[in-house]
Formats: sequence, structure tokens, C-alpha cells
Amino acid sequence: MEHLEQSLGDLFVDLHMSGFWPDEKAISDSILLAPAPDILRAYHAAKAAGPVDLHAFYAAHFRPVAAQETAYRTDPTHSPKQHLAAIWPHLIRPADDAEERSTRFALPRPYVVVGGRFQEAYYWDSYFTQLGLLKVGKTALVLDMLENFAFAIERIGHIPNGFRSYFLTRSQPPFFAAMVQDYGRAVGDPAGAYARFLPAMQREYQYFIASEHNHQGLARYWDQASGPRVEMYRTDLEAVHKGVPDGYFRNLRAACESGWDFSARWLTDSADLTTIRTTALWAIDLNCLLLRYEEILAEASHEARYAEAAKLRRDLISKRFYSAETGYFHDVQIADGKISPITTAAGMFALYAGAASQAQAETTAAWMQSHLLAPGGLLTTDVTSGQQWDSPNGWAPLQWIAVQGLLRYGFGDLAETLRQRWLATCDAVFGASGKFVEKYNVLDPLAPSSGGEYALQDGFGWSNGVYLDLAD
Repeated sequence: MEHLEQSLGDLFVDLHMSGFWPDEKAISDSILLAPAPDILRAYHAAKAAGPVDLHAFYAAHFRPVAAQETAYRTDPTHSPKQHLAAIWPHLIRPADDAEERSTRFALPRPYVVVGGRFQEAYYWDSYFTQLGLLKVGKTALVLDMLENFAFAIERIGHIPNGFRSYFLTRSQPPFFAAMVQDYGRAVGDPAGAYARFLPAMQREYQYFIASEHNHQGLARYWDQASGPRVEMYRTDLEAVHKGVPDGYFRNLRAACESGWDFSARWLTDSADLTTIRTTALWAIDLNCLLLRYEEILAEASHEARYAEAAKLRRDLISKRFYSAETGYFHDVQIADGKISPITTAAGMFALYAGAASQAQAETTAAWMQSHLLAPGGLLTTDVTSGQQWDSPNGWAPLQWIAVQGLLRYGFGDLAETLRQRWLATCDAVFGASGKFVEKYNVLDPLAPSSGGEYALQDGFGWSNGVYLDLAD
């Protein structure tokens, strides 16, 4: 595993700043054809001789990562479920070669990639991908993915955002305990699954409650690093030249840990990314996931401390994150305890985790229906900002969380409405393009979704998994 920004020095900077690669991540993910010091010496020698053709130098010393699934062509006779059955093998990767010279964090077992530019495993994506794998009986592959995550926890103390060296300073929404629980139930051996992964679950839980994530007993998103992102190096260096406030990169990185990169949810001015303040907010979804984690640990370990922690967190969520004015759950400003005014689909995690009273759930469902429910599914937020985690976009994991939360509190009709609208959107886009994609336009399902730092990706792990689960 290489840290290319360190081992390649000025070559790494020059490759990124050249602008020759539209997607900067392609540079950071490249495979080195020789040891990094040898490549850097060759680059310095070439520079001493005159101007360097960076395209030619790259071609001689690096190999780009190929998106294997692009070899698959949709069969026009396939239904959506038939298509997903056919594309799974193209998204599965074998155990990694630990000798590969790249930023890849080598995993010892097979895993599923997201697709497109994302040719490595990602944390919270894997949970929603797993939903689909369990539906089609791929329990052995799910076990492989869990073992990979336990391996990462053993090595670095947490599951990283994604399995690249530049992602190791942050995690993502913590679904590992839920993954273990779902797997154990699917194979008919919950106790065995708990026994196998309890040490890993306990260690990951400690990462989120005994680090900078834990602030005054509640959780926020964080990143241990505070400089430009390696995967978006040129973009971030250009931001430096334009001028950014103190803490900008940590807040940017923390938003990446949340999975919501980027959203008006984190901004004081939805039109200005430099106003990002992720670390200044207690996050409703993160706290609800930690509540679920504490409940699962209580079930797995039979230790009262986890049940007590869950009770305390449930009470705090109900009291601190619920707005009497909107009747909905929001993020909270750490400095003054005030409710963040943005309405986001993250508020539905309170119902998914069972943190709401029945009365709170009723107003939450009503507010969601009037502010976020769209013709094609659930809007991510009620703000149109140009960021990809805002209107008009809808994302598969947020649809699933909302459906589960509504069902938990008895709102079956509304859950069914959301389920049918989301499936219809996926069907419409598949019918028009032959693809399942990363995100969807839920205001106008056949119009492309928008926003983000890269082009719309297809593949796509979590869209596939959520579709299979909700279509069952």
C-alpha cells in the first residue's frame, strides 16, 4: 500500500496539476510499474533533460485501474432483476494482491466494488450492497466482506471510508454491527455471527465514542487529517489558491466520512462550499446508527453497559434532535444546541433506529411527506444547491432507511408509496438506459441527476442491493 502523495513527491503534484486527467482519482489509484523511488528518480532525470511529456511518462511508469464491469453489456431482453443477477459477477473482486504497488489497502478476501470510478470496497455502500447479496443467497460472499472489515478494524482500529491509503484517516456511517446481525439472521445463526465478530464490533464502537467523534456525549463526523484530499488533490489545491477558511479541509473530509459529500446540510450558505462546517454539527444519522450499534452490542454481549448507553442516547436523540417547530428530526449545532434548519432525509434515521416516540414519529412522517416525498422517491434535502446530496437527487440508501423507519412505526401505506415510487424510478431509468446508477432525479425520474465532483456513475452496488431488497 503506497502513500503516493508522499512517495512520489513533486511528480504526484505535477500529475494532478497538469489537468490532463479529468478525474483526479484516476491518478491517485494508478498502479506503479516500479518502486516509487525509482519512478521519482526517473522523473527528476527527465526534468533535468528538458520538458517532460507527462502523458508519455505516465504511460511508461503507471497503469490505470480498469473498471471491469464496463465489459458487461445489458441484455435488452432482461428484466431489472435478471440484469442485476448478470452484473453481480462483474462487480466482485478476488482477494487483493498485497504486492501491488498502489494506494490500495489489500483485502484478504473477495469483495464487491461500487462500480465506475470506485474500484475498491466502500464502507456504508457495502451494507446496502449486502442487502441484495443476502436476497440472492450469496451468504459466503457476505461473510468474506465481514471478514475483510474485521481485518481492517484489527489493523487500523476502524473500517475506512474506502480501501485506499488516502481514506484511512476517516470512516463512514457505522453499519458493521447491522451487517453482522443481518448476516447471522440470514444464515440462521445469530449467536455464531455475534461470537465471531464481537471483538471487532466492540473495537469499532470504541473508535466512534472515544475519539474526536464523541463531543459532549453525542457524535459528529470527523477526519483525523486536515489537509487537501489526496483523491481530489488539484481541486483542493486550487481552493487553497482562492482562499479558504481555517478548518476547511477537515470539514470537507468529515463530510466525506458522512457519505454526504456534499450537501447544504453542512453549509451555512448553500451556494458556497467554503462555508462547510460538518464538524460543528451533531449528526442525527450518526447518533441513530450508534444507538443501533449499542442495542446490537447489548444483544451480542449481554453486557448491561451497552443497554444503558442505548437508553441514554435514545433519550438524548428524542430531546435534542427533535424540533417542536417542524415536528421533524434535524442535525444540531454543537456550539449553542440549536436545531439546524435544513430538512434532510437523515432525519428518518430516528424512525429507523427507534429513537422517536410514537407522537414524534407521526409528525416526522407527516413532515417528510410534505417536504421530501417527490414523484420519484425521497428527496435528499429540501434545498436545491447544485450539490449532489441535495434536491433534486434521491439516493438508494436513504430510500431504504425511510421505508424501514416508516414500517417500524406502523406507517405502512406511506412506506408502500415510497417503495413503489423508488422502484418505478429505477425501472424507468433502467428501461431508458439499461443501467442502475449511483443517484436518481426524483423530481423528474427520466432527467439526469446532477451535482458532485465527478460524472454520474453506473454499476452500482447500493442501488442494486436496495432494489433487490425493496422489490422482494
